[in-house]
Amino acid sequence: MNPRKTRKAPAKMKISPGPVYAPDPEAAYTLEVVVELTGVSSQTIVHYQEHGLVAPVATRGRGARLFNDEALRTLRRIEHLRSRYEMNLHALKFTLRLLDEMERLRSDLRSRR
Repeated sequence: MNPRKTRKAPAKMKISPGPVYAPDPEAAYTLEVVVELTGVSSQTIVHYQEHGLVAPVATRGRGARLFNDEALRTLRRIEHLRSRYEMNLHALKFTLRLLDEMERLRSDLRSRR
């Protein structure tokens, strides 16, 4: 017998489409709102911030953090990579840098056309 482990294919999830909206470049969300929008705990968001994975756009009195749509997108991307591919913090940092660089290069190519 072959002692290799076999992995089951992930079950197909039925995803209902959420509301579609255009990001507001001026929008800023409190940590509490970001927790509600992303499903990521406040402790995890702070942990990601401490490790440079996500950054608030501003802070208000008593250290209240404000995040923009880009931070929401980054948090969703982090959670996807972490849950789907079981990435640790180092792998997340590396992957996020690569994805950001790819987006920048694509943007440069589009602007040259």
